Amino acid sequence: MSASARSRTSARRPGTRRHGGKASDVVARLGRPDAQRFQRVSFLTTGYHPKDVDAFSRRLHGYFKDGKPLSLTEVRSVVFRPKHGGYREAQVDALLDAVIEVMLAVR
Repeated sequence: MSASARSRTSARRPGTRRHGGKASDVVARLGRPDAQRFQRVSFLTTGYHPKDVDAFSRRLHGYFKDGKPLSLTEVRSVVFRPKHGGYREAQVDALLDAVIEVMLAVR
């Protein structure tokens, strides 16, 4: 991180934009079309099954956009089937971590 970026982040009040920006990033990712939300791994590598991830992504999108009910427990315990050529697990996991962080911040 550059010195100017560090000074910008340290000058912010805690939580001022951090969660709002993260929430908008999450919603933008969730709003992408099915089968295009995350990068894919090679067909020789196993990732998360896109249909499972897309179905849960639609639920998450409904939570953020329409206020549909969804619990932290559901987000923390979601499991996706493996699939060769599926979604990159690290990206999906990072999004789920961000979702949990935002949900905890707005409690």
